[in-house]
Amino acid sequence: MELKFRTITGAIIGADPQAEAPTPVGLADPASERGVGQVEPAHLLRKQIERVIREYSADPAQAALAVCVILDENLGLAEDGCFDDDETVLNAILANEQADD
Repeated sequence: MELKFRTITGAIIGADPQAEAPTPVGLADPASERGVGQVEPAHLLRKQIERVIREYSADPAQAALAVCVILDENLGLAEDGCFDDDETVLNAILANEQADD
C-alpha cells in the first residue's frame, strides 16, 4: 500500500510503510503534473501582486496601495473611475506614471 504525499513546494513523494525493504523516496516528474516545478513568468499579474505584498509585508497600507497601482497599470482601473473616491491611490498612480516617464 503506497501512500502519496504532497510537499509544500507541490512535489509528490510516495512511501510504502508495509514494504519489506524501504524504497528510496522519489520526487514526481515536474512535467507529469501541471503547475508542479514550473517557473512562472514574473510579468504575471498575480506574481507582481505577490512581490509587492512580500516587499511591503510590514506595512499592509503600503502593500494595498502598491496593489492598487499594479491593478491600474495592468487593467486601467483609474480610467474607469474605480479610484475616484480615493485621493491617496490617485496620487500614487500619478507618482508612478511620472516615475516611469
